Amino acid sequence: MTYDVITRARRTTRRRLIAVGLAAAAAAGAVTVAVVAGTDPSRSVTLPADPAPDRPDIGTADGGRADLPSDLGWADVAGVSVPVSGQSGPRLTVGGQARGFAHDHAGAVLAAAHIIVRVNPQVGPAVFESTLLRQVVGPDAAAMRVQVAQAYDELRNQAGIKDGQPIGRLYANLRGYRILSYTDDEVIVRLLTEAPDASGSSLMVSTEVSVRWTGSDWALVAPAGGTFDQVVTAASDSDIATFLPFTAGG
Repeated sequence: MTYDVITRARRTTRRRLIAVGLAAAAAAGAVTVAVVAGTDPSRSVTLPADPAPDRPDIGTADGGRADLPSDLGWADVAGVSVPVSGQSGPRLTVGGQARGFAHDHAGAVLAAAHIIVRVNPQVGPAVFESTLLRQVVGPDAAAMRVQVAQAYDELRNQAGIKDGQPIGRLYANLRGYRILSYTDDEVIVRLLTEAPDASGSSLMVSTEVSVRWTGSDWALVAPAGGTFDQVVTAASDSDIATFLPFTAGG
């Protein structure tokens, strides 16, 4: 989920998003950038609403499963409901941050979901700057910081928001996940996100996210060039069926 405030290019056989953070807010012919000021990034919420009725069900196969904890709940970050757990993390959420994830499959999946939302410009520099500095690693981390800062300035000016303030909410729902590979040091996971396109129709987007164990926590590996354009695609019905839902014990 994700997961977004972005520009998008259409390709002949698949659609890609050029995302700064959560790749979720578009996947058809035009981009929807929906911002509403005043979002409280820390309020508690319930489980996200079920997908649109014409969408195929999320898969239930064992492949790619994280064995999510039984105490799984949900919290709101800039309009996106993200999974939380006392067992798997995050254990520290002060100042809009999310740190302290378990060193296992579930912790890696939850870390991917939390970090990718918090590097979006909508959350504001008080959140994305420290997240980018502390929880994003790899040779393209510096480029990602530049990309997010530039996107924030552009969106802030468009929305008439004062510098330093959050821009608004992200219109997206995390719908599922699938672990592609796992080692004790690095995990690659795909996140399935539902979001509206320019016409308001529901779209499903798949984003490949890599996280690395730093010795004390999971960190996002910055994508090539600091953007997600090479790892984000519109999800077909057959793709959707391969994802697992964010359910307790799942």
